[in-house]
Amino acid sequence: MTARVAISGADQRILCAILLNPPLRPAVDTISHRNLLSALPLTGCTELRLANLIDLQSKDQTHLASLVVTGPDLDRSRQQLSEAIEGADEILFAWGTGRITGVVGKLLKEQAAWVRTQVNTRGHSKIWMVAGTPRHPSRWRQFVGPEKRRVEGNSFEERLTKVLASHESNTLPQQPTSLGPRPPIL
Repeated sequence: MTARVAISGADQRILCAILLNPPLRPAVDTISHRNLLSALPLTGCTELRLANLIDLQSKDQTHLASLVVTGPDLDRSRQQLSEAIEGADEILFAWGTGRITGVVGKLLKEQAAWVRTQVNTRGHSKIWMVAGTPRHPSRWRQFVGPEKRRVEGNSFEERLTKVLASHESNTLPQQPTSLGPRPPIL
């Protein structure tokens, strides 16, 4: 899925945000999408493209963990991820820091490792993350909210500027041990 944001006179640059899985409703109607649009100018991009570790819709992580994931599901997801990464100028890891257990959790760890390999293979030397983790954009406002006092700023965008950063992709761990916050999948 692609959402184009017009910035007149600017070169068109694509930010590929790699999320966990598609929502049940159209992505453009989600808070995640609105938050990702705020990341565009911070990454020097004008267009947003979404890709997912697994292309199966679910209402939440509990529902996702209960789904049966087939070989064709993984193949379809990898094809979509590959195409999105190939056409991107910048990559944002944003699949979340929540722990998913069982077979689906194991498959997601494998997908995350595969994505990191693809990013490096395609020559992306840097990737973007919030606070050094693949924090899901639905959680960004909560993470940088003034009540948390993690960062200062008068607006969400100003606070996001302080936690959204690029990282050298070749320095990230290649074998994650969990999808949880300790250690984070990068």
